[in-house]
Amino acid sequence: MQPNHQKFHLDGVRHISAVEAFNLLKEDKAMLIDVREKEECEVERVNLENVKNYPMTEIIDNLKHLPEDILLITMDSIGERGTKVANLLNIKKFKHVANLDGGLVQWRAENLPDENILPDACGCSSCCS
Repeated sequence: MQPNHQKFHLDGVRHISAVEAFNLLKEDKAMLIDVREKEECEVERVNLENVKNYPMTEIIDNLKHLPEDILLITMDSIGERGTKVANLLNIKKFKHVANLDGGLVQWRAENLPDENILPDACGCSSCCS
């Protein structure tokens, strides 16, 4: 499935809309894996109970912490790193994986709840400069 809100895509990676992801998270039917670096999450994050920060640079060391029985939704700022990590999870035989289409930028565009820790700063490093 091709993404609607980002340019980067890899064959075999499923993309999920921000609204659909939010609804699944509220129903405890998914876990959001924020693959941004810790410094980025210190600026802004999705503050829900079933969100974990496993940076892309550390994801391979944290595979053992990921549940296999619910949907794992990868997220970054704009969808590129999330797509790469979703692809990795597919390769590692996780059965339920999707990337958040458009990342945190799209999450905010849909007015979904996030926590802006430093209101005048943006952690995306690409779209707001």
